[in-house]
Amino acid sequence: MNGQLQNATHSPEGGVAQRKRRRARVACEPCRERKRKCNGCEPCDTCIQYEYDCFYTSPHPQKEVGLRHRSIYGDSSASPDTPISKSVFRGHLQLLEANSGAAFVRRLGLKIDPSNAPRLHLFAWNTGERLAGFEPTLHRPVTNIMTQSGLRALALIYFEKIAHTYGCIDRDVFFDRLDARWRDPSTVHEYDPVLCGVAALGSLFSQRRPSKAEHQLVESARFVLETKSLLTPPSIDTVTGWVLRVAYLRMTALPHAAWMASCSMMHVVEAANIHLEESSDTVFTGSPDVVSVDIRRRLWGLAQHLNIWISFDLGRTRVSLPGASTKPVVPQPGDQTSQLLSLIPLTESLDPGISRPPEDVEADLARILEVDYEVPPVVMAQTNLMLCIFRRLRAQNSNLLSRHEDRVIRLATKGLEAARRMVETNSPWHHAANVPFQVVCLFLAIDSRPSIQLLGYAMSTLRDVTTAFDTAVMREASNTAYLLIMLHQRRKASDAGALQDVLDMHTITPVLIPPPTTNGQFSAGTDQPLQSPSIPPEMSWMEDLIADMPTLRGLDIYQFLYNDPL
Repeated sequence: MNGQLQNATHSPEGGVAQRKRRRARVACEPCRERKRKCNGCEPCDTCIQYEYDCFYTSPHPQKEVGLRHRSIYGDSSASPDTPISKSVFRGHLQLLEANSGAAFVRRLGLKIDPSNAPRLHLFAWNTGERLAGFEPTLHRPVTNIMTQSGLRALALIYFEKIAHTYGCIDRDVFFDRLDARWRDPSTVHEYDPVLCGVAALGSLFSQRRPSKAEHQLVESARFVLETKSLLTPPSIDTVTGWVLRVAYLRMTALPHAAWMASCSMMHVVEAANIHLEESSDTVFTGSPDVVSVDIRRRLWGLAQHLNIWISFDLGRTRVSLPGASTKPVVPQPGDQTSQLLSLIPLTESLDPGISRPPEDVEADLARILEVDYEVPPVVMAQTNLMLCIFRRLRAQNSNLLSRHEDRVIRLATKGLEAARRMVETNSPWHHAANVPFQVVCLFLAIDSRPSIQLLGYAMSTLRDVTTAFDTAVMREASNTAYLLIMLHQRRKASDAGALQDVLDMHTITPVLIPPPTTNGQFSAGTDQPLQSPSIPPEMSWMEDLIADMPTLRGLDIYQFLYNDPL
């Protein structure tokens, strides 16, 4: 009723005259082809709702173009000076969403059941916020937090379970510096964030529940990095401390806190000139400490790796340092860190600021599927990169995904196996939570028989991670995955019911010809010997159908041709 009143105007005679509906002077091509209502915006409301690629082949008035990009992160508006800048801005936001796992889950839910889709949220960002129950504490030197032997024990766990993948510290140098620290326990040292970061990660990978000492180690490192280290140009020890802190936050903290810390880390890297290869351009020239070029390259690579992926997951802009000249880490046999960092070039190409055709993105997917890694953390990183590329191609409505479907499913299954190994070894890498949840969503999105058959394995893996770490974050992720599967099943059941209704309403009219018998006698009601059953000419298409479809060859075709004898 209200809508009718809004579309009505009073005529001069006092009556009510119907106002003509306002139409956009120029409709976008998707709306024009589908004969849908278009409001003339770019993108228009219809294309936003149905996720069409909105575009115009003819120019339309600038006044009606007004950029209104309703991303799933919230409505955002802008008024760039030119249509080109509007298009670039819109494309940048779309690529931000395409990289984000949270956006993928949201869009998947909207496609399955818009009324019950999960909210926009980073499900299974990690295994859970680890230090949420601790109160803020005053800074204490590392020597007052735990004993030298206690820190050494945690450091041994770090070098056993973490340093192989996040290898940016020389083991011998570390233990020499650890011993020297306890010979001078009274003052705060610049190396304290490294000692605290190593010990905190060792505690994370050895204790299911955090201790008070772990909380104090994290707070001590934060205090030194955010206060003391800012008073002087950052050293390599400061950069190392920041990398360790961001790695810990990625596995244990909330997304925003980890992203902010990763951005600060990149600015510290820039101030220290870690991203520059020439020694003459760095602050380390003339330093009494011998700085390994390999260590510097590893620090730069790990800083990039952490900042890029945290930014991608949140759908935010990463910190990119122009003019970076640091060379990649030289691969070494069995070196997991070099394997992990070898994925960075493919990762950088997914930057939302880089617009690439689907064919190039598909070539990246083919390259990542060809690599065969074995160590769980690297397999998980490879799987995570594959998932991001899959999301990009899917957002571009590319039909190139079908040719890689089998290999995508195999790599996703390999990622699930790696997650199970992480649970067995109490290794709470963030991907142990993230990958199983995203693989469940991947299998639902592919929606083929092989992917649906593996859905149970993916769900049981997610349940195993939830049981092992038993956090609210993991329970939320597990319940959300269950909800998505349930909504998908209901939609399938609804579709099957609709098909059954069609079959019930439109049955095949049988052909009235004598049915065959098995004893070769005369057919009932006739005086002629029985001939071999034949298909009427008007039903000859059924023979061709059976010939083309081997699965139908065992079907009794005559049940569709003859009435049952009375």
